Amino acid sequence: MPDIDRSTLRPLIVSLDLEYNQPSKRLIQIGAVIGDLTTSAVADRFSVFVNPAEALAPEIVKLCGIQQRDVDNAPDIHEAYRRLVTWLKPYKNRRSLNPLTWGGGDSEDLRGAVGLSREDLSTWVFGRRWLDVKTVFNAWRAAHQRPGDGGLAKSMTKLGLAFQGRRHNALDDAENTFVIYMALLAQFKPEPVPVTGMQKALGRHRAS
Repeated sequence: MPDIDRSTLRPLIVSLDLEYNQPSKRLIQIGAVIGDLTTSAVADRFSVFVNPAEALAPEIVKLCGIQQRDVDNAPDIHEAYRRLVTWLKPYKNRRSLNPLTWGGGDSEDLRGAVGLSREDLSTWVFGRRWLDVKTVFNAWRAAHQRPGDGGLAKSMTKLGLAFQGRRHNALDDAENTFVIYMALLAQFKPEPVPVTGMQKALGRHRAS
């Protein structure tokens, strides 16, 4: 395998999380961190409440700790997104376009909420894809023949980690998603992969 030109790798990645009102699924908070893939450190943090122009469901107030006054005094989704764009601007040439998420396409939800199409790349700050850290975690658990179901905080305990902050706070969830992602990356050792029975079988199939 040829050596990797590490000078072309972007050292930073965005971890993104959103909180929603229910049952409308209107956004009420955007949280994100800039994580350094070389040091595992969080380089910067961003959080903004979003005004959904409606009353918060009581269960959401209890779950997220977000009060009605927080969103009533917050910007609408377009201004909130503009603030996110401004925050990300200094990192444009050093971060990966595809963000980390936990358990789904939060970046796609954000794109839809702002009203941008998948082709409108001039004003969209992320790529066409995202990295679902929950899927990576489930794959790691499957490799060890263990169930992978569970929320972020519970999943972190399987790697000897403890969730820091408040659960269902978009900023804290984003930061903890980055932390567990780095822990999962540490499981991928830069060692030669042994040829398994399956690989031998594949080799015979390709040769035939």
